[in-house]
Amino acid sequence: MSGAAVMDGAETLTPEAMLAASTARTGLADFGDEGFREGLDLLLADIRALDLDPACVAASAFRIGQSLDTRALAVKGLKRHPELLDQPVRAPVIIAGLVRSGTTALHLLLSLDPQFQGPEHWLTVYPMPRPAREDWDAIREYRAEKAALDAFLAAAPEAAADHMMTAEGIEESLFILGASFASNMWPSMWDVPRYDAWYQGRDDSDSYRWLADVLRLIGAGDRRRWLLKNPTDLFSLREVLTVFPDATVIQTHRDPVEAMPSVSNLIYAARRAFCGAKADPAAVGRRETAIWAEALERAHAVRSASANRFIDVDFRDFTGDQMGTIRRIYDALDLELTAETEGAMRAWLDAHPRRSGGGGPKHRPEDFGLTRAGLEERFAVYRARQGYG
Repeated sequence: MSGAAVMDGAETLTPEAMLAASTARTGLADFGDEGFREGLDLLLADIRALDLDPACVAASAFRIGQSLDTRALAVKGLKRHPELLDQPVRAPVIIAGLVRSGTTALHLLLSLDPQFQGPEHWLTVYPMPRPAREDWDAIREYRAEKAALDAFLAAAPEAAADHMMTAEGIEESLFILGASFASNMWPSMWDVPRYDAWYQGRDDSDSYRWLADVLRLIGAGDRRRWLLKNPTDLFSLREVLTVFPDATVIQTHRDPVEAMPSVSNLIYAARRAFCGAKADPAAVGRRETAIWAEALERAHAVRSASANRFIDVDFRDFTGDQMGTIRRIYDALDLELTAETEGAMRAWLDAHPRRSGGGGPKHRPEDFGLTRAGLEERFAVYRARQGYG
């Protein structure tokens, strides 16, 4: 799907213009329950106030428009297959944890086990009942997303190293949640204070019901156990467990003092892509520190009152012995780790060796208006609970 023409943000980034452009691309005018409009309208109003340059307006219109297209396609699929709404999302395994705590590598490793299913990247963009793998090359939507993603990764090879994304690979839930327009994805891309305050103060159950329904569409007829990943699930863990009451949560842990500069750098890269010179690294540092401190404490409070099963994975243990960590997870889940799956996991680890940390941290707190002492104070309770420091 092509991006929006380069136009003034006040003209392009209005709800009416964005919805009309999506309908023109897909031929679909039904976006489902109108509840998503509250978030969309707030988000676009905040972005218009940024007075972005034309290139950033075009990039913003493309990214938000893609999620509107995704939403319309999912609504179409669910209306075509209403029986799927009764299909259970049985006992999902959900990986959540501070960004840069090993969630991506753990998710990719576990996805090599055929007893799990997860949402493939291209299906989070073009949701439909998952076709047989041998048919994908003949599917226009798969080819389009593969070409778009390959072009993006060629232009930004650091993103390939950080995220290890492929069109056919498993993807985190964040992309599906983005199409609810109540998602942490959006304030990660732009400095949108009114939207952010609204998002952080709301009950997120409707967003996770949307996620569950889109999973039902993608996994139509597939009864395997869902494997999901989204670091921000920690922030909304109460709502996650409301919608997925029999979930097992794997929470990954890392010292935030070590992680926050890297988290901030990741988010700042996204801000630069959509805001250009208006991206402020200090604003990113403040926002990411605040939301992750809140997320960790929210998750702890929910866990303390929950009967769900939680599996804790420390970044130090995982990076020191990946397969030992995997075996411990399988024991906790009471699942068999077959020789074939273990072999596939070992081959993946051989192909993706952990990069050396020699030479000290790549990013410093000061790069994002932070200090080590300030981070130690902000995360003191969590760090004491986890034995950091």
